[in-house]
Amino acid sequence: MEQLVGADLKAMVVAGARLLENSKEVINAMNTFPVPDGDTGTNMCLTMRSALNEVLKVNEDTVSAVGNALATGSLLGARGNSGVILSQIFRGFAKGLEGKKKVTPREFAAAMQSGVHAAYKAVMKPVEGTMLTIARESAKAAVTSAGRGAGFNEMLREVIEHSEVVLAKTPDMLPVLKEAGVVDAGGKGLIEIYKGFLAQLLGEEIPEEKSVATDSKPVKPQEVFSTEDIVFAYCTELMVQGEKLSTDIIRSDISLLGDSLLVVGDEKVVKVHIHTNNPGQVLEKCLAHGSLHQIKIDNMREQHQHILAAETEVPSQPAEGIAVVAVAAGEGLRQIFESLGVAKVIHGGQTMNPSTEDILQAVKELPQREVIVLPNNKNIILAAKQVNELIEKDVRVVETRSIPQGIAAMLAYSEEETLADNEAAMERAGKQIKSAAVTYAVCDSKVNGLDIREHDIIGLLEDDIVVAGADVGQIVKDLLRQMVDDETEIITLYAGEAVDEAAAAGLQEELTSHFSDYDVEVYQGKQPHYYYIISVE
Repeated sequence: MEQLVGADLKAMVVAGARLLENSKEVINAMNTFPVPDGDTGTNMCLTMRSALNEVLKVNEDTVSAVGNALATGSLLGARGNSGVILSQIFRGFAKGLEGKKKVTPREFAAAMQSGVHAAYKAVMKPVEGTMLTIARESAKAAVTSAGRGAGFNEMLREVIEHSEVVLAKTPDMLPVLKEAGVVDAGGKGLIEIYKGFLAQLLGEEIPEEKSVATDSKPVKPQEVFSTEDIVFAYCTELMVQGEKLSTDIIRSDISLLGDSLLVVGDEKVVKVHIHTNNPGQVLEKCLAHGSLHQIKIDNMREQHQHILAAETEVPSQPAEGIAVVAVAAGEGLRQIFESLGVAKVIHGGQTMNPSTEDILQAVKELPQREVIVLPNNKNIILAAKQVNELIEKDVRVVETRSIPQGIAAMLAYSEEETLADNEAAMERAGKQIKSAAVTYAVCDSKVNGLDIREHDIIGLLEDDIVVAGADVGQIVKDLLRQMVDDETEIITLYAGEAVDEAAAAGLQEELTSHFSDYDVEVYQGKQPHYYYIISVE
């Protein structure tokens, strides 16, 4: 073929999406980390499904219209780093097709090159041996082939052949791939899409493999959460200012007045957060230590009713002030974030990265013009950053990479500060926290010199697997020995849904004995898959 029209490109997208879907589990199995994560194959497939939904709506038979739909759909559906990078490749590709009814191989290759430029621009620190490498080499092969006068079939064959050679070399470019004994999963997924393109042009049939849909919307927490479950009704927050303040003493003074207690700060300023039925007593006890500022008391039962009402009401006028959106999985974590002032908590995290559209929808539902987003996971940051381009609101992404960083950021948030000042303060606060997590291995693997077997307990320190074993408590202690130092004050654990309260209390007692120089706090996060999320501050 010497030219493609819109219908041709649409059919190629359908075939590419189908072949990627058929290879999803193979790509998922190539994860370099053996954690129960929102896998690369799943993220790319969900991104591609969203793109396909938009493409199938196009009635205009031009490559420009199909390209624009491909870019829009993939951006809205982008999940995880791999999904966001894929959406940027399609975005640049669409720009290369802009205004064209038909496209020649040379123009198609140039559009692929445009996609590479867009993807590299979106990633702050590109790494060789990743999906970006495959995208760049694919475009390079396309430009070379089309420059020799090749037609579409020959060009795409050469693209695939060259890309597979480069993919086989990715373990030599990226040590973590070599150690795990796999090639790059995102690059593999991109090649599968290109294989689908070629299969369509050759008239080859791609069987449609049925799989369980994973992109269904979760039930909104407010719809299943009853106000009768609220033991302490008043969310109370305040700042205490004074001289030689002690977080230990303040925490001890008010600890019996409620739950979800957070007391952080220094000798001059302490921030207090507690759920209580006696906010007056909390204020009185805190007043004994210094002057009180930024006092905020909310009736959580009343808030719950307002949240339910807001599901069916869209404010007619924008509201003043700043709203915060956070991503978290687990009823306990949701309650903690909401109690700290988060307006909307999006269900998601490691087990399912929310899409750009999910985050966009949450931002749209808020009346405020200014919004801060806390991704709380490195794989969600890129998806969150796309939102600002899709809405007229001023959306800032504080790049929190973990739940502890997100909580620290919220403790630095102030309704009295500007958007820019809050963004800066929250960024600083997040970076001062050390984060770790305890989960289980979903497959045999070799990472960082550790021989890991399926079902082993593994400990991640700032996303890096550093310990493995058979006992959850021992892994927690091993992680903490690497995390605590002379500046450490507080150790906080968020227990997952698989950990009962008695076990968590027992571990807290044991850790208090082992790490007697530090405060050890345990909260019920009820997050899936992760026994404990750990914060050291």
